[in-house]
Parts: sequence; structure tokens; C-alpha cells
Amino acid sequence: MTSDLNKLAPHLWLVAKQDSEHIASLTGQSVRGRKITITEDPKLHLVWFYDRVFIKPLPEYLLSHAFWEHYLVSAHSPIKEPTRKELAEAARGFLRSYAHLVQHKSDFVLATEEKTRLIPEGIAFPDFIDFIVRCKVSDELVSPRYQFGELRLTRLNFWVKIFLFKAHYHKVEWQYGAYFARFYAPILFVFAMFSLLLSAMQVILAVETIVTSDNSWLTFAKVSRGFSVFTMFFIVCVIAFLLLTLTALFARELIYALNDLYRKRPPRGGKDDRENTGC
Repeated sequence: MTSDLNKLAPHLWLVAKQDSEHIASLTGQSVRGRKITITEDPKLHLVWFYDRVFIKPLPEYLLSHAFWEHYLVSAHSPIKEPTRKELAEAARGFLRSYAHLVQHKSDFVLATEEKTRLIPEGIAFPDFIDFIVRCKVSDELVSPRYQFGELRLTRLNFWVKIFLFKAHYHKVEWQYGAYFARFYAPILFVFAMFSLLLSAMQVILAVETIVTSDNSWLTFAKVSRGFSVFTMFFIVCVIAFLLLTLTALFARELIYALNDLYRKRPPRGGKDDRENTGC
């Protein structure tokens, strides 16, 4: 169960592409330079953070027909509604994610390595593929979280503060030094920019007395003043360029997300007639 992500689901279009198939295979994760990190926390499944992606191993009981029949499908299940329905949707979504993670024999080899062991032992590749392709169900049969694919942890940590009023989705810095270290680079950049601006201003003020008098250093003073003015203009242009680039990148992602949101929204008054299948 991923209760926080289900609550955040109406706003996840700000975090990730609105496509449940937006999941790279295990080999695709390696190509992107991400290290597969095992987690037993379902809320971290398919969440990525810089050079690593968290993946929850496939529990053996989810491969058991008897388990599904007794607990998640049967009307006589000891798990009462609506919990049973929510668990079934989460289980379908979790299984469906493996249909995208394991698409080739090379993915299966990575998933069955001892250091990762994402898939239980004793399962042959043809048998697993024959089973997992049947789990490609429609979005209506999975929980809201699994209607999205991979999620970026940095964005989750940002938006969870706004929509769920939590300090973070998942804490990544456990020491004060690591927490404040991420602010060093931007602070140093701002400090360097202001230092250059102040130095340029001081040069301009210092040469004013030389420029207005008859002095042998007059030419050098004028050159110094001109270069100082150019330095100030250059710094302003750099800052403006960085701000415009950041704004353009954010606007591009926002426009793409809004277009995707509008495209996936069902027509007003219409019904979604996609066929529902079960796994």
C-alpha cells in the first residue's frame, strides 16, 4: 500500500510523466547510469534519486494463485472491504510494474542475480514472461500511484511539503553536514557574482578622480572603467541567462505536463470504454 502517493496522485503530473508505462527496464536503468537499490518499502518502489533507483523485490506470495484466490479475490476473504479492494489494486499495479522492468532475458538475468534477487528462485524465464504479460491490466484496475511510472524523489520531497504538509517524502540526508552541503554551490555562486559586481563598482569609483584630471594614467583609467562596466554588464547577462534558462525549462515541463493532463482527461459526459482485464 502506498497511501501517501495515492493522496498525492491528483498532483503527480507535476512530478512525473502521466504514463504508467514510463518505466525503464532493468537494463535500461543500467544504461541510464542508475544503480538498482533494493528496498522493502513499497512507497519507494520505482522512485529514483540521481544515480540510483529503488526497487522492491517481487514477493513469492504474489505469484501464488491460492493467495490471490483466498485473500484478494474471494468474497469470503478475511480482509474486509474497502481494504481488500485497495490491496488488490496495489498488488495488480506492483505486478504490472514488473512487466515493464523485466522485458528481455538480460533483464531477467539481472533480476535473478544473488546481489539483487528481485524475482524468487526456481522460476524459469519463459514461465515468468508467460505469467507477467498477463498482468498488463488497464489503469482502472490499479491503485492511483501505479497509474504513473517512475517518480523522481527530489520532486516528491518538494511537492509533499505543499500538498501533504510533510517535511519530506523520504529523508535522504541523515547528517547536518550532508544537508547543508547542497547549499554550498549556489551560495558560493551568488557570493562570487556579488563580489565581482562590488569590485567593478569600486574600480569605477576609484578611477573617476583620475579620469576628471590631467594625469598620465588617464588612458589606463578609462580602460579600467570601461572594463569594469563591461564586467558588470556581463555578470547581469549571465544571471539573466541562467534565470531565463531555468524559467524556460520549468515552463516547458509544465506545458508538457498540462497538455498530457488535458489529453488523458476523459471527455465531459463521456465514458471510458476500455476493456478491463485481470491478472
